[in-house]
Amino acid sequence: MSLNQMDRYYRAARQFAKELNDVTMPADDAERKLREQFARAGTETEKLASVYYDVTIERDWLERIEDALPHLEAAIREDRQFIKTEGNITPIERVRKVSRTSVEHLSRHSEMITHVPEEGEDLIPDKLKVFENESNYAIYENRVLYMILCYTRDFVDYRFFKISQARKECNSEMEFRKSILTPDGPLRMELHYSDMTNGLNNAENTEILARLEATSAAVAVLLSMPLMRIVAQAPMVQAPITRTNVLRMDKHFKEVVALYDYLSCYTEEGFTLERHETVISPFPPTLQKSAIDMTMYTHFLYNVYSHDLMKTLEERYAQEEERRDEEARKKREARLKAIFDGKNAGNISQAEFLELLSEAVAISEEKENKIRSLLNEMDAAMSEAEAEKRRYDSLMSEADRGRSEADALRRQLSDTRKETASQVEEMQAKLDKAQEDLLAERERCRLLEARVLGMLEQYGVKKPDVDMTEREEFLELEKEKDAFDRFFERNWGTAKRKIRKRILWKRG
Repeated sequence: MSLNQMDRYYRAARQFAKELNDVTMPADDAERKLREQFARAGTETEKLASVYYDVTIERDWLERIEDALPHLEAAIREDRQFIKTEGNITPIERVRKVSRTSVEHLSRHSEMITHVPEEGEDLIPDKLKVFENESNYAIYENRVLYMILCYTRDFVDYRFFKISQARKECNSEMEFRKSILTPDGPLRMELHYSDMTNGLNNAENTEILARLEATSAAVAVLLSMPLMRIVAQAPMVQAPITRTNVLRMDKHFKEVVALYDYLSCYTEEGFTLERHETVISPFPPTLQKSAIDMTMYTHFLYNVYSHDLMKTLEERYAQEEERRDEEARKKREARLKAIFDGKNAGNISQAEFLELLSEAVAISEEKENKIRSLLNEMDAAMSEAEAEKRRYDSLMSEADRGRSEADALRRQLSDTRKETASQVEEMQAKLDKAQEDLLAERERCRLLEARVLGMLEQYGVKKPDVDMTEREEFLELEKEKDAFDRFFERNWGTAKRKIRKRILWKRG
């Protein structure tokens, strides 16, 4: 784990501890008792043991080898060789190719011609010396190159092996077992953590170790090239190196020899290993508290997912956050009011004042936005109320027409009762329905008017040209209050049933 990751989890742990120690939501007796039981239980099983190394690698020798690697590869790719020519006396029937050198040799050795050909025939000797060129790659420069590569490989592998062995020795373990008995039954928590890595990764060391491993692999690749596999069969060159013209003048071979001179004179280890070993048993108070927090958190996770409480907890969390925000807002407003009223104004710094002032501006803007939203809502309600009033008037007109028609029918009924009885009943039903709709719309209009007046009163917006002190207006206001009370009682009954179902009966 890197330090950046450690920073992230440390901040999370601090925030976790801060929330657990929040005085506004203190632990109840059951939680305190549970934590005390976990603290007393299993202290003899608490153990933390770790072994790790601080590795410091010197960069000079590694950079020197890295700089020389391109020259090592370029020297190998020069493919230097010594061409050796050898000749063998071969019967003419086995000769497949005649070179100029073979003809010149035959001209100096006439004994290979034992018979004279007939006139017009070709002269064919009995034997012929055939010359072949052989490439010899095991020249001194290539053998020196191979020796330096082997020396570099051993130099790098020794240090890489030592560092790797130290890192393999790193290991950490932490364990504890806690078992308690609660009124609801036993609880048991076991933890065994094992880490065979170095634990905390240092970005610089990780980078240089990767470079060291890459260098070791690069040297191995160079030794596996075809030229080096051929030269490996020749005897190894022994120090000191004879500086031939190639080794002194060729650019790449010159750098290769310079690398050997550097490594052969390097007497330091090139790295340091500092061993750390820690054994803690039982846990100190801070670690024990964290272990208890971990146990309690495990207990929390079990209850969340086994009882499917995620949605409920999210709702309760949102309610608590809203309560805290409201409490903080009230404190800020009280502080700002005290400052603007001149109280404790001398005890505030300029920075705090500017911060509070910016918060006041933000609060004011928030209120304005909320009032603007409510006004828009009120305008919509007023528009709806006007629409309902128009509908009410329309229904009144329809009711008047219905009454007129009913009266006319009653006058006609005296003469033609039997013929018009069904029509009268139909119109009476329409009249009754119209009256019911009229009453319902009147009730709704009064309810909407009451809600509008309530919102205006709540946000301090005075409705223009309204005088409710006259008898007719006040009686209408009383009817609007009765309508709102009936609306409130009806909705409160529904709300009580939902609350009883959700909290008392534990249903979603």
